[in-house]
Amino acid sequence: MATDPSASGRPWPFIRTMIATDQVDSTSDRAAELLLRGTAGPLPMCVWSRTQTRGRGRGHHTWWSDRGGLTFTLAFDPEEHGLPWEVGPRLALMTAVAVVEAIEALGFGHPALGIRWPNDVQVGRLKLGGILPEQVVTDQGRRVLIGVGLNVATDPADMPAVVRGMATSLAAIQGRPLEDETLPLLLAAILDRFGSVLGRLVDRSPELVRRWNDLDLLRDEWVSVDLGPRVIAGWGRGIEPDGSLRLDDGRERHRVVGGLVLR
Repeated sequence: MATDPSASGRPWPFIRTMIATDQVDSTSDRAAELLLRGTAGPLPMCVWSRTQTRGRGRGHHTWWSDRGGLTFTLAFDPEEHGLPWEVGPRLALMTAVAVVEAIEALGFGHPALGIRWPNDVQVGRLKLGGILPEQVVTDQGRRVLIGVGLNVATDPADMPAVVRGMATSLAAIQGRPLEDETLPLLLAAILDRFGSVLGRLVDRSPELVRRWNDLDLLRDEWVSVDLGPRVIAGWGRGIEPDGSLRLDDGRERHRVVGGLVLR
């Protein structure tokens, strides 16, 4: 564990270095910059900011957040944890499991809380958070970055119109305002579960595969995935152990590894 005075002096599970700031362009960009310069502290490291001015999503998407959101990036050495490099979408899925389990542990669960493959946490059809795994090659070797953005105490009325129509927050689904202390409590709960879920991924735990399938919000839904050159559509039939999405269009079954799920 690590203790950081700028983060209320609390002990943090899993990580050795906590960097807590009030504002950054992007927590993932800041983490990558520290790693590439060789100025990061001992790994695993967490970069947590109350606000981001240029948060990033998948592809060219941006991530909007306000001070009611929880935005952070974990950075770690995959070899230190026995993690094979070619884990594909499983990194986002395992992180989503840790996020959901942390939310439930704090009493904020909801019957419609789940995972929208490959990297979103949702409540029904409304987006609660997103996860962005990346890699950085440093002088010390390859490093994994996992950026997480969650709408926690945010009032949906304060969201931009384009976001409001597709997103929600923990405060909204609870039907009440949430205190500022909810943010570090939720971060600590996610970090606490992250190490355990990462261990299950490394051990190829069938229980982890069952868990992300139990949380699969695309199961038995008609799903369209933009693969760039073409769009594949079919009924969601679950998520494979390798993290790929199974689709059945009635004539053929497909395994989708990447792409953008169309709303």
